[in-house]
Amino acid sequence: MTTATTAAPHLREDLLTPRFYTTQIAKAARTDLEGQRQAFEAMLGEMEADYNREHFDRRAPLARLADLTPEEKAAYESYLVRSCVSEFSGFLLFKELSRRLQQARRPELSRLFNLMARDEARHAGFLNRALVAEGIEIDLPSLSGKRPITWFPLSWVLYSVYLSEKIGYWRYILIDRHLKAHPEHAFAPLFAFFEPWCQDENRHGDIFNMLIRCWPQLRQGLRGRLLSRFFLWSVFLTHSLTVCERDEFYGILGIDAPAFDAEVMRQTNRTARRAFPRVFDLENSDYLNLRDRLVATYQQIKDAGTSGGPLQRLGLRLRFAGLLIRQFCQPMVDSSQTTAGGVA
Repeated sequence: MTTATTAAPHLREDLLTPRFYTTQIAKAARTDLEGQRQAFEAMLGEMEADYNREHFDRRAPLARLADLTPEEKAAYESYLVRSCVSEFSGFLLFKELSRRLQQARRPELSRLFNLMARDEARHAGFLNRALVAEGIEIDLPSLSGKRPITWFPLSWVLYSVYLSEKIGYWRYILIDRHLKAHPEHAFAPLFAFFEPWCQDENRHGDIFNMLIRCWPQLRQGLRGRLLSRFFLWSVFLTHSLTVCERDEFYGILGIDAPAFDAEVMRQTNRTARRAFPRVFDLENSDYLNLRDRLVATYQQIKDAGTSGGPLQRLGLRLRFAGLLIRQFCQPMVDSSQTTAGGVA
């Protein structure tokens, strides 16, 4: 068995690598729940009910089926490693918030974050078990101690975690629906857990929507518009580039990676209308066409890193930067409006 202590296999250090976060916890402790009291109590009740308690059975078999090629095996393991580290990152953030909010005498908020940490720990644990079945063991506590902690303002955490949870929901539910329609591609028992898993992601997203509404200024005026634009754009961009890197994994599942990425963005964009004042007009703009060009240029940059000259690399980076700016500036619509794609 391979034990990863200083670095996890399949986890390169680049912009797409999952990271560990902290935030303005003293400010989080000042969250005023009273305007959202009914929603808070309902969500806390759902989390306390723990509807997925029986789904994540530690005795369930998670071993990979034996008919993968070495290349497919590497693609599957890469997906498991990055997803496991990402889930563990969420666990650490929620656990720290729970502990510090308890110290700040906000027991209700502390309990809510502790329950979300419970869910993230289950997800990371299941992914870790699937890795053990592959002969890979990651020392997650050691890994978190050796990687830098990224500090984000509270507003950034609220917006980005909301989107991360909702895009995770759509990613898991779309894979689950595809595999139920095409069970011949469900090569690992792990995929049977994606439906209950995505419901956890959906609940967490709803909780962060409620927390955003506890800070009304985050959704108002120029600040709300800029936060909406930046976080939708950055989360969608990260998703597109990550799906591009994992195209072989999606191919094993019988999924067209670019079409899957576009559908995840469409559904997440519609869902974000419930939380953000503005969303991108994906159907009536060049956003998705620019996505295709960004992904192609990103791949060219990666290829040139090993074989291209310095001028070629510079030209590709400048082209990539120009495409980023154009995509960032694509039109948005008010969340209350309808588009060709319909109402959220």
